[in-house]
Amino acid sequence: MQRNRTPDILIFCLITFMLAFFLSMRVFNDGVPGWKSIITSDGRGYYAYLPALLIDHDPTFARVAEKEARLLAYPHYKPGYLVHSGKQKVNKYFVGEALLLFPFFLTGTLCSWFAGTDINGYSFFFQVFTGIGTLFYLFLGLIFLKRVLESMQIRAMVVSLTLAAVLLGTNLFYYSLWQPTMSHVFSFFAINGFMYYTTRAIREWSIKTASLMGFFLGVICLVRPTNIVAVLLVPFLSGEPKSFSRFIGCAVAKKTSLILFGVIFIAVLAVQGLVWYIQTGKLIIWSYHGEGFNFGSPEIVNVLFSYRKGLFTYTPLILISLLGLVPLLLRRWLQLASMCGFLILGTYVIASWWNWYYGDGFGLRAFIDYYGVSAILLATAINFTRSKAILAGWTILLTLLVAFNFLQTWQYTHRVIQPNSMNSLKYHHIFMRTDSAVINCLGGNEELPDYIIEPGSPARAYFNNFEHDQASWINNCIVKTPSAYSDSCVGYLDSTHQFSPGIAARASLFGQLPSSYFIRGEVMIRDSIPGASNDILVVLSMDSISPGENWWQGFRLNDVPTKNAGLWSKRQFSLMTPVISNPGGILKVYLWNTGKKTLLMDDFRVVVFGRKQADVRTGGRLN
Repeated sequence: MQRNRTPDILIFCLITFMLAFFLSMRVFNDGVPGWKSIITSDGRGYYAYLPALLIDHDPTFARVAEKEARLLAYPHYKPGYLVHSGKQKVNKYFVGEALLLFPFFLTGTLCSWFAGTDINGYSFFFQVFTGIGTLFYLFLGLIFLKRVLESMQIRAMVVSLTLAAVLLGTNLFYYSLWQPTMSHVFSFFAINGFMYYTTRAIREWSIKTASLMGFFLGVICLVRPTNIVAVLLVPFLSGEPKSFSRFIGCAVAKKTSLILFGVIFIAVLAVQGLVWYIQTGKLIIWSYHGEGFNFGSPEIVNVLFSYRKGLFTYTPLILISLLGLVPLLLRRWLQLASMCGFLILGTYVIASWWNWYYGDGFGLRAFIDYYGVSAILLATAINFTRSKAILAGWTILLTLLVAFNFLQTWQYTHRVIQPNSMNSLKYHHIFMRTDSAVINCLGGNEELPDYIIEPGSPARAYFNNFEHDQASWINNCIVKTPSAYSDSCVGYLDSTHQFSPGIAARASLFGQLPSSYFIRGEVMIRDSIPGASNDILVVLSMDSISPGENWWQGFRLNDVPTKNAGLWSKRQFSLMTPVISNPGGILKVYLWNTGKKTLLMDDFRVVVFGRKQADVRTGGRLN
């Protein structure tokens, strides 16, 4: 029987589309984002091994940090991926992505040499070929996924529909183009490769299949170690209990292949130990110093359903894919148990990370690594029926989900959806909107305290109802009024009084320095005219947090624009400070009335939280 080439043609078309999109947006576009920001965000840390070790021969990453500072035009830039391990600084991210990008790094080096441009790891050709490298691994990941689906006897039309939906209907699309150096596309590739070679090893356990299975499992761990939960998929990929038993029996009987599997897996992991040894003289370290898991209190509901970053909220296609469990429930108990075990444990691990929403980003990006598994479930659900009418219904539904993902991607890239502080009020305010009024209209700031912070015991707490002068407060613009929220005095803001009463506290009062601190604040606000508070900024600042470096951060007070007037309402905010090392620095927290409209404030509270005592004793810090 002639093989159906439809999925192959579709993958070619998808990759052509993605490459054309990438080139037009990043290479032939002089605006933002251009080619200078292809290597960006956390991706700088994953990539940094290549220029640091191959160009600079500097395992401290000091020269890389200097290059990034020049590229960002920020002289006080401190890479967030560099953390302390004893007396040395190390790159907290694993080396797997850098190894995968190595051929493209070499290509960038050669092109830079021929063109006479800087061979520094961050010039034009390095950036462009890094982005092309990401699309290459996306292409391979889709190829592996296609072959897995075909091995499961999924119809060609369903395979094509599934591949297009998973790429275009999820945030895999965004992370392939806008932030291609994040690890997720590379994990997507590695997990799909592991699944494919596992299916081959199940059919025929040999030196070749065992070696490739061990290699891809090693790459999975070398990119993102927690993804080792993918081994739970082996029974699912086996299909029936007899196939799984036969696979285990062959692996045990053919000891040479089994040993080779283990040797290759360990050899791949040993690369990370070698890199750590070069940096610290130790083969094994915990590189995520100051971070960790809260296994006793996983944020499973938030991870799946929250408006901040919930997987199903921002990527509903993944929720729909769970319908693929129904056919397994009806007839394949081993596959059901294996898949449920993987989904439950994978979700539990992701939800247990201290920062369950994984910082700035579009959607719950940690799940992108597992989208190949979601694709299998989606294809299983679609393939369950042969009805053309139902297939047409699936096509319409997936087309709508793709359109929804494109809309939200546009919103995120145009500053409509916030990168880390969304909530129900904000989400419903901008839902399905593309008008100019929603661009950059959201305010508020709701960060979680870092893992090192002691949230139950404030270092300092400040409260002012403006009835009398207090230490560490600048009490300007105070008036008496019967409209006060509590007692008789309020802070008053108008066109001539732009800056509110606020905190002015010396850093030495907060505890041992250098350190970062978590600040939580709240204030009661009453607009005298409709929308007066829409132009209010919360400002936090400190001059000279370290020698030659100042800190200033401002954000809108209101979560969403309001037209209320004459009513008191509460506003809340929270954020982490950068590392403060100057005990003489003065932390200021106040409101700035940029719109110069009249409003009142009352009951201003600011609470400062410091590091856990255990972290203070060990001298741990994040810079």
